[in-house]
Amino acid sequence: MSVESYFFAKKRVVFERLVPFGFEKSLAGYDYREKILNGDFEVRLHISADGQVSGKVMDTDLGEEYLALHVAGASGNFVGKVREAYQEVLERVAEACFEALPFASDQMNRLANHLKTTYGDDFDHPFEKYPEFSSFRYPENQKWYGLVMTLARGKLDLGGEQWSQEELDEKVEIINIKVDKEALSELKGIYPSYHMNKKSWVTLVFDDALSDEQLFSLVENSRALVAGKALGSSSGPDYWIIPANPKYYDIDAEFAANKVILWTQKASIKKGDFVAIYITAPMKAVRYFCQVLEVDLPNDAYRDDPSIKKLMKIQLLHTFSDEQVTFETLKSCGVKAVRGPRRMTKELIEKIDSLRN
Repeated sequence: MSVESYFFAKKRVVFERLVPFGFEKSLAGYDYREKILNGDFEVRLHISADGQVSGKVMDTDLGEEYLALHVAGASGNFVGKVREAYQEVLERVAEACFEALPFASDQMNRLANHLKTTYGDDFDHPFEKYPEFSSFRYPENQKWYGLVMTLARGKLDLGGEQWSQEELDEKVEIINIKVDKEALSELKGIYPSYHMNKKSWVTLVFDDALSDEQLFSLVENSRALVAGKALGSSSGPDYWIIPANPKYYDIDAEFAANKVILWTQKASIKKGDFVAIYITAPMKAVRYFCQVLEVDLPNDAYRDDPSIKKLMKIQLLHTFSDEQVTFETLKSCGVKAVRGPRRMTKELIEKIDSLRN
């Protein structure tokens, strides 16, 4: 790992902070220069448009790069002073111009954000001996559905794939997930699980071999599998709760006009599932209970939002008064937030069923 990689690992540049710090914007990105050690050396940093950091230290007398800084075996008092001064600059830039991220890879950070916004799931660190390992758990039974770690690619069971020694030594971030092997198609970036039961678990590598859509779907399926048959059966039906913001979408008018409407499809919702629709602030209550009739319908300009790719058709089954399933009711049933589609707890399913019957 380069010294730059060490200081900027698990960090994301905040571009708005660069120029106030002293960077100059160019067509290629942002550049920063600072003299160190009484002007005998000059630090030159470059941050590309995609946030990658590179740097070097120039000997100002010779007008040449001080290459000894990057030689692993280089030692001595003088080299040590140059290295220490350079690292001090990197540390200040990292603190002033970057923000911390929980994971090393951009794709894993996107996945973590997806799980947080969709289900309210956060991660923990299950091993005191390995504090860098992270796990995602199904909240109702606390079973893992994802275990994240970083290791050398060569430690994975790569089968017949050919890699250079440099690639085998490369540190990669991975996640172990539970799978139904019969339903798992042949995709790049999926390997026999590392240090877990290979009959029911696989390892995914965060190197963008899998698209975000493929990755999110596989992890969501792992979450459903560890949830158990009551809530996560692949044969369904599943029970979901999804938010609706009346500021952006008049769902009351939609259901007043028709008991069957189209809705943005998210998560792993499938035909036959049940969906409770939670009206956000200021109401903060479940108002509608529906069943999914069709899924994977293309958004042919039905919703004026290009980010919405698929729709599902849902049928209204029951309307609750706003005092029946309030946010306080949800919390008492183990649902602490509804930021995006998430499966209901057993307690919430029972509560809603009792109110409908």
